[in-house]
Amino acid sequence: MPPRARMSPTQELIARMMRIVRACPEAANEVLELMFLVSQIEASTTVDRDYRDARRVISRLRAPLWEMGPADREALLKAAETIRRACDLSDADIPATPGADLGERARIEAVLSQTLAGELSAAQIARVAGAVAAAIQH
Repeated sequence: MPPRARMSPTQELIARMMRIVRACPEAANEVLELMFLVSQIEASTTVDRDYRDARRVISRLRAPLWEMGPADREALLKAAETIRRACDLSDADIPATPGADLGERARIEAVLSQTLAGELSAAQIARVAGAVAAAIQH
């Protein structure tokens, strides 16, 4: 039997997340949401040079929304570390909460302004940006 090929950081993350779902089925929704975010990081057509999405995922993995035992907690921390290493980020780069990185609301508002120009007024875009920034923080 040939030796097993080394898994990429993404494959390693997916395998760990699936072990968490098997051990803690009630966490499945949150895990699927995290996997969706990770896939967005990889598949994004615009390069996130500051790794803001990755930083948010790492932060969420470090502060999960559900209770778990030490082994499951360790699996999440390993997944966070895998992403951190893959993105070459230092611990100081990771926000305390997923939406805590400075300038996040301004970045969201700029993207929305560009995307929704002519569709919504500046005041409406500001309200949408505020709602999106608040949702990301939770």
